[in-house]
Amino acid sequence: MSMSKEQEQKARQQFENDIKDVDNDDVEYASKKGQSKINKFGDKPPGPLQSLWRDIKLMIGLITDYAKGNYRDVPWNVLAAVTGAVIYFVSPIDAIPDVIPVVGYVDDALVVKLALEIARPDLEAYAKWKNA
Repeated sequence: MSMSKEQEQKARQQFENDIKDVDNDDVEYASKKGQSKINKFGDKPPGPLQSLWRDIKLMIGLITDYAKGNYRDVPWNVLAAVTGAVIYFVSPIDAIPDVIPVVGYVDDALVVKLALEIARPDLEAYAKWKNA
């Protein structure tokens, strides 16, 4: 379950480009599509995403609460990174198409990890707010 250097670079580049242009419409889109994809998998995410499943659901919760106006205590760059990662996750066409068994979500896992590098402290703050 690995990806080539070329696929990794393509995924990174797409993520970095996507987060530059995130706007409120993208946040709304990622919220709706992300929730739909979470519901599709339920508690059985694809193998490469299993260890990240809690974080993915937290990311989608963050952008959903932001879109609804319930939670705004997040810097725009963090929201953009999370939104970009969720959009990448919901898109079936990316560096490694999701329809390819087993490895189709390896690139999605990479992009989620990249977003987590940017968003981890703010996601933890959101989780505390959500659980309060």
